[in-house]
Amino acid sequence: DLSKKLKEVFEDIEKAPKILSKIDADFAFAGIEDDSLIYGRDSLGIKPLYFSRESRILGIASEIKALKSIGFKNIERIHPGSIHKVSMKSEESLIFNKIEAESKLSVSMDEASDNVLELLSESIRRRVKGLDRIAIGFSGGLDSSLLALITSKQAKVTLLSVYTKGSKDEDVINSAKSLGLELEELQIDVKQVKNKIGLIQNLIESDRVMDLSIGLGMNFSAERCSQIGCDALFLGQLADELFGGYAKYVRALREIGEKFAEDIMLKDILDAHKNNFERDEKASSPYTEIRLPYANIDLVKYALSLPLSLKISKLNDQRKLVLREVAIKAGLPKDIALKKKKAFQYSSGLQKLIVSFAKG
Repeated sequence: DLSKKLKEVFEDIEKAPKILSKIDADFAFAGIEDDSLIYGRDSLGIKPLYFSRESRILGIASEIKALKSIGFKNIERIHPGSIHKVSMKSEESLIFNKIEAESKLSVSMDEASDNVLELLSESIRRRVKGLDRIAIGFSGGLDSSLLALITSKQAKVTLLSVYTKGSKDEDVINSAKSLGLELEELQIDVKQVKNKIGLIQNLIESDRVMDLSIGLGMNFSAERCSQIGCDALFLGQLADELFGGYAKYVRALREIGEKFAEDIMLKDILDAHKNNFERDEKASSPYTEIRLPYANIDLVKYALSLPLSLKISKLNDQRKLVLREVAIKAGLPKDIALKKKKAFQYSSGLQKLIVSFAKG
């Protein structure tokens, strides 16, 4: 269906906003039509795509290093939700989907949680289609547990937990038991880090410790996903940005105000393609396909329309309020729906391991 839609766009780029804005898919593309090069990427930038110009030469690639290897220097990201048509005579660019601040709805917690549950369930249904067995990156917390619960009603699910010696999180085991789902545990040691770290740096094209920590976890999870015969790896990325999962949002609300907190959350959503999605896609790419049900354009736009009060509260550092209500409505045990979790790079112990490895 996607290839059919793209063919229509190639034939007439003016149709792009109407056609591509309605596609719920992760994609990046480049192709030739007559004497023109046409390229673009999905609305949220899940799939990486870069470009560079040297004199009258234009280069397009899904990896920065591919462009560098043939002499390009000033390399930029192609903007998510955009399509471009370039020939020797002309150039045309269109934005087919733009993420921006939405007018706030007057909606109750009950109505909002119903709508979020429906949108998330539909996003999962679309991403499960055609797959028999799915692996889910699992931390035992709210985001991945809710994802696992809904997905398990539509396909066979295996949970994947990555951790280092001494950081094994009993919450992961208990949450998996509560959900009644199979759990695959991957314990990572220094030797494995040593063997993989060069590959990860090359894949994700970054040497930041946080990126290496997360990229390493993604790569190991994707490898195990492939080994056990799963068709794709589902991840809970973007739930924190959409529903207020980070402590900095509550701090911004408390210290400066609602508008500032909302601005930070919107910026994090807009920057997710360069801060998270590209890294995760590249790290997983040698082994399997990742799919991100929370990164659904309809869910994103609805979340942006929700009042901040349905997401976070200054009282007791409360976060992801509406998503917790969604989880309870979906049937997730309350102890999982209401508990707080550390960021993956910390709870898994991977960042600490990489830091110690770097120090020798």
